[in-house]
Amino acid sequence: MKKQAIGILGLNHNTAPLKVREKLYIKEESIPGLLKRIREEGVPESVIVSTCNRTEIYFSGGDTREMAEKVRRVLSDVFTAPDDWFTDYMYSLSGEEAFRHLFLVASGLDSMVIGEPEILGQVKDAYRIAASARSTGFFLNKTFHKTFNVAKRIRTETRIGYNPLSISSMAVELARRIFGTLDKKKILVIGAGEMCEVALKYFQKEGISDILITNRTYGKAQKLAEEIIGKARPFETLFDLIVDVDMVLASTGSEEPLIDPVRLQTVMKKRKNRPIFFIDIAVPRDVDPAVNDMDNVYLYDIDDLKELSQKHLSDRVRESEKAQVIIDDEAARFSDWLRKVDVNPLISHIMGRAEEIRTKEMKRALGKMGVSDDETVNNIDAMTRALMNKLVHPYLALLKENGDPAVFDTLKKLFQFEDNDEEDMDSGDEGL
Repeated sequence: MKKQAIGILGLNHNTAPLKVREKLYIKEESIPGLLKRIREEGVPESVIVSTCNRTEIYFSGGDTREMAEKVRRVLSDVFTAPDDWFTDYMYSLSGEEAFRHLFLVASGLDSMVIGEPEILGQVKDAYRIAASARSTGFFLNKTFHKTFNVAKRIRTETRIGYNPLSISSMAVELARRIFGTLDKKKILVIGAGEMCEVALKYFQKEGISDILITNRTYGKAQKLAEEIIGKARPFETLFDLIVDVDMVLASTGSEEPLIDPVRLQTVMKKRKNRPIFFIDIAVPRDVDPAVNDMDNVYLYDIDDLKELSQKHLSDRVRESEKAQVIIDDEAARFSDWLRKVDVNPLISHIMGRAEEIRTKEMKRALGKMGVSDDETVNNIDAMTRALMNKLVHPYLALLKENGDPAVFDTLKKLFQFEDNDEEDMDSGDEGL
């Protein structure tokens, strides 16, 4: 049996600026192919979580340092980025630190907006994609199912999700701060994904009625306009639309900026340099950062929302502390389960080997003594069994309580335990 561990290689809004996150963002359609590359590199289990605020690869299958380096090599081959990005901005976690981090992520406690609900759905989608690509196995399956249970418990037992905040709601609040009231403003929404959908609902609550929606797929923009609010417009008219609006909210899946200084300069002439505000919550960015250098153009991106989210942090500190207690409890339980699932086959082997020696030597002794009556045989059987249990108990206790890989390997050699990967795949479900 191979020693299993769970590891993470990743970056997030705390460790990497937006210019790095957008370059190392992995689009959903690219994930299955990347999972295959990671598997071919020798990492049997992996899940990729990539959002506007994080790109993390969760893995299992052996030594976490070796696995992390293999994942790092794949990423450096796939992305055109400076080599130091893969060391300076990335973190590597293993064991309890890794699955504790996953619990925090899925519960919204590691998000830019603490407690935001979207991340759990994103983690579930990431796991679903990996499972469909056959990139998960026993350990990651158990880890992610445990994670979903932990996140559910936190949502049930705390008020961390009460009055939920999100990147989209923060964007709308930023717009309110810019303009004061929004009901008389004209707004253009570029994109028709989940973040735009959520933002439109918040705009609707603000009483805004003059909203235009554009998207590469016109039907999606039309659907949003019909279901929520706004008027759909063809994507080809994007720069004509910008001429007449007060603010643009952008969140598409484009790999390159849609709005650049050259084309925007023409728009600003048509606007007679009337001020315009862009709130870009896309990763990669939809608006070239260079437009911020233009007169009367004001650009806010997803990192600008971080300061705004801090305002709401104090309201959630108490609930996040309650959530941390739950995570401590669940992490201890899961850590205990991982130790058991690793040592159960060895424990069975030790007990089996001890029983084999006991019965063999007892039969030999009974034969030499010429003892055959049931009472004497039963007494000797009970005595030797008790002796055996007392002799092996310290080894079993050490295995269950210590959790040190060196102890595991030493006892494995001592009791001549042969590796058997399949033996432990069906054990250790207890407690999940």
